[in-house]
Amino acid sequence: MPHWWTPCIEAYPIRMPDRNPAKVKSIGNSADPEFPKAIPLREVVANCEHRWFEQTLKAAKSGDISSQCLVGQMFCSGYGVPVNVKKGKYWLQKAAELDMEARSLLASLSGPEYKQDNASVSSKQS
Repeated sequence: MPHWWTPCIEAYPIRMPDRNPAKVKSIGNSADPEFPKAIPLREVVANCEHRWFEQTLKAAKSGDISSQCLVGQMFCSGYGVPVNVKKGKYWLQKAAELDMEARSLLASLSGPEYKQDNASVSSKQS
């Protein structure tokens, strides 16, 4: 499985602009290709989280138990994907068949804050 930062690096490659003071302009000047329009940090982070979720989901679907456990946690916490406790429990139950850590995580989801399983969300599992 690739490192967690791989999607971020691929999506936002670091390119150093020309440091010649005569060429330096404000970052907001999108007309200059040397300085593309700034992307808000929250969008960059959200994109990285979502791409990480997609990669982890792919590994979970292929049977990787650690990824199944992580996808369950991501669904329950809303990390990289909208909160969906029902899908989170599904993936944790799948991982709990063979993993003790997933069993303890699944047991921790019995609190009152997890009793509602997002009834408005489709029951189809990812």
